[in-house]
Parts: sequence; C-alpha cells; structure tokens
Amino acid sequence: KIADLHLVSIQLSLLCRESFFILRICGKICISIKKESSRMKSLLKYFKGYLWETFLGPVFKLLEAIFELCVPLIIAHLVDQVIPKKETSAVVMTVGVLFLFASFGVVVAITAQYFSSKAAVGFTREMTKDLYEKILSLPKDKRDRIGTSSLVTRLTSDTYQIQVGINQFLRLFLRAPIIVFGSIIMAFTISPKLTLWFLEMVAILTLIIVIMSRIVNPLFAKIRKITDRMVTVTRQQFQGMRVIRAFGQQSGELEDFREVNQDYKIWQIRAGIWSSLVSPLTFLVVNTTLVCVIWQGQLNISAGLLTQGMLVALVNYLLQILTELIKLAMLVTSLNVSYISAKRVQEIFDLKEEDLLEALPEETATEKEAISAEKVSFTYPTASSPALENISFDLDHGQMLGIIGGTGSGKSTLVQLLSHLYAVSQGKLALYHQGHSPKTLKEWREWVAVVPQKAELFRGTIRSNLLLGMEENLSDEDLWWALETAQAADFVREKEGQLDEPVEAFGRNFSGGQRQRLTIARALLKKAPFLILDDSTSALDYLTEARLLKSIKEELSDTSLILVSQRTNSLKSADQILVLNKGHQVGLGNHDFLLSTNEIYQEIHYSQHGREEA
Repeated sequence: KIADLHLVSIQLSLLCRESFFILRICGKICISIKKESSRMKSLLKYFKGYLWETFLGPVFKLLEAIFELCVPLIIAHLVDQVIPKKETSAVVMTVGVLFLFASFGVVVAITAQYFSSKAAVGFTREMTKDLYEKILSLPKDKRDRIGTSSLVTRLTSDTYQIQVGINQFLRLFLRAPIIVFGSIIMAFTISPKLTLWFLEMVAILTLIIVIMSRIVNPLFAKIRKITDRMVTVTRQQFQGMRVIRAFGQQSGELEDFREVNQDYKIWQIRAGIWSSLVSPLTFLVVNTTLVCVIWQGQLNISAGLLTQGMLVALVNYLLQILTELIKLAMLVTSLNVSYISAKRVQEIFDLKEEDLLEALPEETATEKEAISAEKVSFTYPTASSPALENISFDLDHGQMLGIIGGTGSGKSTLVQLLSHLYAVSQGKLALYHQGHSPKTLKEWREWVAVVPQKAELFRGTIRSNLLLGMEENLSDEDLWWALETAQAADFVREKEGQLDEPVEAFGRNFSGGQRQRLTIARALLKKAPFLILDDSTSALDYLTEARLLKSIKEELSDTSLILVSQRTNSLKSADQILVLNKGHQVGLGNHDFLLSTNEIYQEIHYSQHGREEA
C-alpha cells in the first residue's frame, strides 16, 4: 500500500509538472495576444447588443462537451459489466442511453451554432456600419494614402474574415479546452500512469501550434496586402474597359492581372503549406501516443492493473483529444487570418476623423472681395515635388475666374484647395462672403458648390439626384428652375417620368452631356456664393455651353464662378484667366490681354482655332 501511495504521489507530481508546463505556454500566448491586441479593445463594444448570444453559444458547446466526456465511461461500463453478463435488456438500455446522449448532443450543437452565428453576424454588421461611416468621415488625404481598393477590401473581405473567426471562436474556445483537459482528467481517474502520455502529447502539440502561428501570421498579412493590389488592378481595368478595348490593350491588362494573381497564388501556397503541416503533425503525435497507450495498456491488462473496458475508454479519450486538437489547429489558422483582418480594420478606426466644426482663422475683407490667394503652394502627401507652387490671384464677388492649362498643370488640384478638400501646404488661400471668411470647415464647404470633372450620378431618379445633400425640401418649381438654368429641362421633359425618370448607377442611361448638365443643375440648387465648374462643360457643344454660362450669370449674378476649361472660347467672358503650366502660374488676365502677351495661352488658343481664324 505504501508503494502504491508512493507511485500515486509520483504520478501526481508529474501531472502537476506537465500541467504547469502547458499552462505556462498558454500564459505566454495570452500575454503575447494581450500585448498585440490591446489597441483593438474598441472592437469589443460591438458585442454589446449580442451579450446573451455570445454567452449562450459557448455554454451550449460546453454542455455538448460534457455529454461527449461521459460517453467513453458508458462504453467502458458496457464492455466490462454489461456484455459479460449477456443481459440483452441491459445492453439495450445502455445503447439507449448512448443514443439519448447523442440526441441531446445534436440539439445542443445546433443551438450553439445558432447563437454563435447570430453573435458573429450581428457583431460584423454593426462593425461594418461604423467602419463605413468612419471611412466617409476621413480626410481626403488619408483616404488617398490608404487607397480606395484597400478600403473596399477592408469593408468586405476583412470584415467577413472577422465574422468567420468570431463564429469559430465562440463554438470552440470552450469546447476544445474542456474536451482536452476533461479527457486528461477522466483518463487520470482510470490510469494515472498512462495519462502521462496524454500530457506529453498535449504539451508537444501546443508547442507545434504556437510555432506555426508565429510562422503563418506574417504570411497572412502579406496576402491581405496582395489582395488590395488585386482589387486595385481589377477595379482600374473594369473602369477603363472602354479605353482598354479602344486601344487594343486587353493582352497587356491580362498580363498585369496574371502577375498579381501569380504573386497571390505563390503566397497563398506558401501560407497553405505551413498551415497544412499542423494536421499531419497532429496525427503523427496523436497516433504515436495511441500506439504507446495501447502497448502500455495491454501490459497493464496482462498484469491485472487495467480492464479491457478501461483501455477502450482511454483510446476513446485519446481520439476525442485528437479530434479537438485538429479543430483547434483549424481554429488557430482561422484566428490568425481574423486577427490580421481585425488589425487592418482597427487601423481605420485609429485614424483621426475630419473635424467639420474645426475653427478656421477668421479674417475680414471688403464686401467686394471674394477670393484671395497669396503664394499658394501644395504638395500631395505621397509626392516628392509640389503640385502647385506660388499661385497668387484675387477675385471679386460676382466675377468669373477662368483656369486653363495643359494636362498635369494643377487645375484640379487648385479646385480641391478652393473647396478645402486639402489644406494648402504654404501661402494663404481665403474665401470671403459678406466681408468675412468661413468660421469652420463645414461653413467653407457650404459656401462652395462643385461640379466635378467626371459627372457623378447615383441610382435612383432625376429628382433624388437633384435633391442629393439638400437639407430642406425643394418644390418642383425650384427643380425645374435649376434644370432650365443648366440647359437640361428640354431632355428631362422628353422623358416619360420627367423628374421621376429612373437613373441607373453612374447615370449610364444618359449621355455624357446630359450627365454634366444634371450635375450642374444639382450644384445650382445649393445656391452657394461660389460655384466651381471643374471642366464640367467639356461634353457640351459651344452653343449649349454659351447658353449655360449666360444663364448662370443672369440667374446667379452674385455668385462667384470658377470655370476650369481646356477651351479658350469658354473663357472669353471671364474677368480673369489663370494660366497654369506644370504647377506654376504663368499668366493672369483677361482673354485679350493673355492672347497678346502670353505664349502658352496663345499656343492653346491657336491650336484650337488656328492663327488665321483667331
């Protein structure tokens, strides 16, 4: 008896030592995760509306695990006690109990899946909604730095990966440890000596999982970046499909996509190889342990220290551990992907939003002054040289400023500065209305109505597109006034639905000139003190454009008009024309003055009309 007690004490000490080793590894993992994910705590708030589901999912999985842990003991009782007695009723009853346990397990598993999925989907929905809102509130320079394609990937693919990770985590984070450690404890009650094999197996597999996680995490991060590149290439090719076909560049674009896709394939295979090693290594370790347990168990049976039913139970517990460790390995892989995606999403949430109520320096001016630009320079965040340099001009209220220059001269950049999508890098740029400058960024934006270079219409109706962003309800008379001024009323009246005529996404069911006139009408409804037309009359013929500018001057005589155009005819009536070349100001004056003194303006004008016609 003393020898038996001594043996048990030795087994308990070994069990404690192995358990301490496993817990120490798990503790290091938890500390590492805590350090790396401390900045992602803000994402946990999206569980707030789904606390019950987040709680009930793992609880039902815990019940399922308890049922499964009882099954090997019932089988051991069946082998050792029931079958040797050859009592049919007892066998049927025991099998009935096993069937009952299996039925309860199925019901509990389905219930756990329901609650886990509901929590994961709800979490992702709330997070995606806030993420989209956050992206819309970011300053333009930050959106440009991240890239549209990367933002789209984070809104779609990354949020989906987070959803998958949460779903699997809620279903397995309690079940797997309970099955593993529960099986070890139950095995210890059967045979403390053979349980040591279980502990060594779990310690080795834990080490394998930790090492593999360290290896595959950087690989998955690389894959997410390549996904951004793939979305960028695909998006550019779809948007430029007409140009690609017109110039016969299909083969070149296919080659570009093949290169990105090949890179994506290489890294996916590399990550897949390392991730796939977990399962065979797990099988190798567990099956080796299984052979050792069966071998040692047979020796114990021969020595009368173990029964056949007990050995069957031990093998069942070992197989349960195998199943759960394989699931755990899959969970770790999924969580690695989800963790990388969560970091990418958190990077967006960490960015500072654009403060529309931020106070701007208040300045006063005469009632007559509208725009003052003094040595304005601007450099894009990722550019090495300025896009604009030393731009200076003044404009009075009600006047028209024309901006002209070649491609890449900085015209659109100046428009973005005037609408305060970017802040100037150097110099001073100020707007004035009724003798004072805007107090906040929101007020600055409210003062400026911009018609972009590319006409942007949204799916809906003509009415919904005209009323876009309008805080007050406008009457049909107001809408028709804007359409008349923008020279768009004629073709709208010809439509069957008129103001309620459907508009497809991007305005595909309208011509280029019609889209431009509709976007101009939308800007006119704002009745802002400043109206910017960024080359937004390029699709109009000269007669329609002349009528449009004349109508704007008559209807909005107090509005300061900034017209960006490539055609000198469009700028003849401008009070001042700013000539840009490679980001520099090379001329300022009216049409006649520039035509007689400015070489670049002359070159542009004569290239369009010829010297004899001019």
